[in-house]
Amino acid sequence: MIPLWTLQCYIFREMGRSFALSAVALTAVLGLGGGVMNLIKLGSATPMQMLQLIGMILPVAAGFTLPIAALFSAAQTYGRLSADNEFVACRSSGINIHILFIPCILVSLLSGTMTFTFSNYLVPGMVRSLNEFVQSDIASMIQQRLDRPRGISLQGKMRIRADVCLVDPEDTSRISLGGITFVEGDADRWVRFGTADQVVLQFEQDTDTPYVSGEMLGLSYYDRDKGQFMDTETLSIPVNDLPSLMPQEIKFLTLTELIRYWSAPGQWREVKDEVAKLRRLVGQKVLYDTLVEEWLEHDKTIRLSGDITHGIMNTLAAARVVDQGGLEFTGITLEEKRSGEVRTYTAKRGLLELTSGDAAGPRGIELQLFDVHVSDAGREYDRAKETLGPFNISPSVTVQIERLTEKELVSQAKEADPKSLLGRQLRRVEQVRRDTVHRIAGTVHERVAFSISVLVLVILGATLGIIMRGAHVLTAFGISFIPSLCVIVTIVMGRQLAHNDSSHALGIAVMWAGIVVVAVLDYWAMTRVLRR
Repeated sequence: MIPLWTLQCYIFREMGRSFALSAVALTAVLGLGGGVMNLIKLGSATPMQMLQLIGMILPVAAGFTLPIAALFSAAQTYGRLSADNEFVACRSSGINIHILFIPCILVSLLSGTMTFTFSNYLVPGMVRSLNEFVQSDIASMIQQRLDRPRGISLQGKMRIRADVCLVDPEDTSRISLGGITFVEGDADRWVRFGTADQVVLQFEQDTDTPYVSGEMLGLSYYDRDKGQFMDTETLSIPVNDLPSLMPQEIKFLTLTELIRYWSAPGQWREVKDEVAKLRRLVGQKVLYDTLVEEWLEHDKTIRLSGDITHGIMNTLAAARVVDQGGLEFTGITLEEKRSGEVRTYTAKRGLLELTSGDAAGPRGIELQLFDVHVSDAGREYDRAKETLGPFNISPSVTVQIERLTEKELVSQAKEADPKSLLGRQLRRVEQVRRDTVHRIAGTVHERVAFSISVLVLVILGATLGIIMRGAHVLTAFGISFIPSLCVIVTIVMGRQLAHNDSSHALGIAVMWAGIVVVAVLDYWAMTRVLRR
């Protein structure tokens, strides 16, 4: 037993030395000279910042290079022992050659465990550290985002591009932007776009997430809903989260987070965003249904009220909900009471719909009248279009919408026409939910398969090294590279297929097929070839 133990320790020492040197060399090449550094676009960085970045990147690069290093060291070590006829001597001494694979298995298990830990915890941690590192210099981050064609996004619906970015020397958390162009969206469409003389942003650094607020000055924009060009001196930008350099993605989640989102996909941000859109559309439906009920119960009359216009009475001849979510009326007689005076509108058609108002204003209801005749204190005139509002939404309706659970939202959405905007959004929610589950499952299988593949690949590399007597370094590298490349290709191909709804099961099968093939080759080589 002592000679066998000594021989195994010798093999383990030689393989460990080759494994360590190969891992260091490959990690340095990938981390410093490879594609990982291209992920970071900082422009200019101080030597201390570069050292901090290297300290974050090298451990991550090690997670990708350890399997290759283990495979290379196994092929080289066992190939050299075979070239020196060490295995012939062991067999002549009556030693079972398969026992000599214990050091190989130990190194492969060590490498696979480290790879699994790195891919599931270290890489996601690096992404968070990178965000924190970049967000520590918020001004530089804003400048980088402004240099991009899409500009910077605020509130998830306003996108700003600026030609000038100036940092206040006395307060580095305050930035002034000049030469502004902006667009503002509502749901899935643009509703306003224009220019501004200046934007002043103020940043506040929280423990995890930076926040930004400010105001826009000298605005000139076009409102698509109102069909008007408008000028505004100031517009407030409320406090909202500043997007991170690397937004949270499934591939950057830890294993614990993946399992949590796998069991509850509704908590994932993309699903939550789509559910929020569904809630808004269901809220529109509830609001319009409430208005129609009021219209029917009060002799085809609706009373609307707002901060400026009060006591509005609408006598309507017919009502229907249009596809885009508005409530359409025909044959309108409307009385507007303001400061004791009454103005009367008669219109052939009107559209009552939700409006986002100004970026900082509350959501309300807006009434658009078409082919309007106006009677105002003895004066009468005609207009092609008149926009009134915004009017207040009943608080009871708002509370009712906010209290709807996701199950109730889906139930109400299923009652709508499948071809309507609400029906299409429901299918969108279901599709995003399925895609999220498939991507999470594919990511988990990918990480587990890649970690397990280290064991079968290292054993195959050692076996091929013995068979081919690969004493030369390049021969050992070729032996180790070819099977690992095949397995990586099948894992990557399987992951891409697993992300699609129609090929999810096929992708999982392809992902594991490469590992099964290598395991079969291991069994065949060790039971048939090595015996000869």
